[in-house]
Amino acid sequence: MRTKSNIFLFIGLLFAILTSCAGGETYSRFYHIENGKWYRDSLLFFSLDSLTAFGIRYDVTVELATNRSYPYRDLWLLIDQNLTDSLVCTDTIRCLLADTHGKWLGSSAGGLNQLSLPYRTFITRDSVTNYRLTIRQGMKDELLRGVEKVGIKMVEHNRSNR
Repeated sequence: MRTKSNIFLFIGLLFAILTSCAGGETYSRFYHIENGKWYRDSLLFFSLDSLTAFGIRYDVTVELATNRSYPYRDLWLLIDQNLTDSLVCTDTIRCLLADTHGKWLGSSAGGLNQLSLPYRTFITRDSVTNYRLTIRQGMKDELLRGVEKVGIKMVEHNRSNR
């Protein structure tokens, strides 16, 4: 009987620790790019319809994972979004993945380089009920090799600054 209560206590503590480590992360979604080959016409859709509280400020980051076959030190992304208005606008972002000496930025493990890049901060509005982001690569290559994962993360603004 005592062993069962210790197991339940341990599971409860483990659950509390794991949920407290989320750090205010509200949304996180990643797309695995099949075989590390990202075609120019491939669109990645992110629907943020779970954001229902109005007046909350969020920090949005773009998450990238590339492998060693990625041929460039930067990556141009085209992001269509309606985060600040009900109209869709397109942002063009240059993501630096390596410095001028070829050293990869971010963290590396097992041949993958991971990088988190700030995209924008926005406040939810009552006039927008379905926030959307679409990401596509804006490089000159029709087939871009070496991109493994692309995603976005959203964190409540006040929690991300702690």
